[in-house]
Amino acid sequence: MEYSFQPVPSHAGRDWDQLISKCENTTAFQAWNWRTSLSEAFNQLQPHYFWILDSKKAVIGGWPTFIFRPLPTVKILFSLPWNLFGGYFLIPEFQGNYHQLCRDLVQQLTIITKKEKVCQTSFTLDWNQSLFGDYLLEKGFKSDRRYFTHRLKIGPDYDQIWNSYNKRVRGAVRKSQKKGVEVYETDNSNQLDQFYQIYLQTQQRLGGTPKPFSLMTQLFESNLAKLVVARQEGKTIAGLLYFYFNTTVTLWAGASDPDWWSFRPNNAIFDHIIRWSCNSGYEWVDFGASPPDNTGLIKHKEEYRAVPHYFQTYTKVNLPLQLKLWQTSEPAIRKVYAFLQQIGH
Repeated sequence: MEYSFQPVPSHAGRDWDQLISKCENTTAFQAWNWRTSLSEAFNQLQPHYFWILDSKKAVIGGWPTFIFRPLPTVKILFSLPWNLFGGYFLIPEFQGNYHQLCRDLVQQLTIITKKEKVCQTSFTLDWNQSLFGDYLLEKGFKSDRRYFTHRLKIGPDYDQIWNSYNKRVRGAVRKSQKKGVEVYETDNSNQLDQFYQIYLQTQQRLGGTPKPFSLMTQLFESNLAKLVVARQEGKTIAGLLYFYFNTTVTLWAGASDPDWWSFRPNNAIFDHIIRWSCNSGYEWVDFGASPPDNTGLIKHKEEYRAVPHYFQTYTKVNLPLQLKLWQTSEPAIRKVYAFLQQIGH
């Protein structure tokens, strides 16, 4: 292989972040604190991170992956969990052979899957990595339905962004202010706890699987995330845990109390974070992926003038019997897991 891949040691987090922050489209999900938080919150997730080296053994990029082991005989390799877009990332100075790099990436991926006895490999690539996707297809991967995230291009002029909002958004933010809703960033662990209670209720209402409190706490205490809450009459009525890394702010885990929706706390929180992002010199606010059939959520994001950016997931089944075992067990395991999160906090 012209390009080689060297495992990143556990003590190299600072070096990893320095490298990855130079690369285009990297977000908090490629940062070392995300790796640490996930692996500590989920015993079933094992990170496999690699330096990408050229023929002169110079580091030209990074390649994060995770192996998920939900059952003793089941291993699934992800570029990133939860279909977050990932793949490889290269420094801007890279002037090498992209085609050869993609061939070598696929070859290295084959080596990992055989060594680790991975039953399924799943890679979610962003809108700039279609060439790697083409090589995956050549090697027997199947392309799933395209997904999309909504991203808002911002700059230092917050007023310009404010004026570009749909008038319904501006009206909702003003209404929240008139109602006296307080919106602010907090490092208070009690308010994190209050937010998480609302988050659990939100996930239960939507039929979702909540992220564990241990993960929320890890991220809350890191230099990767901030929690913004909306409070009314001394009570937390909404909140959003968001990430900031490189050029992008990512809205990640939000929740609100339906009894207070008429006070428009969600709009006020979004606007607060966008204002902070502009003032802090970020270039993008990522609103996160939306279910394609959730037209209401999509419309809401686009009222802030965020636009869809499409990404593609590629999967390959290596050991069908083991995968079938997981697919049969997964619904019941998810229900038990969600129940344990509800009663455990």
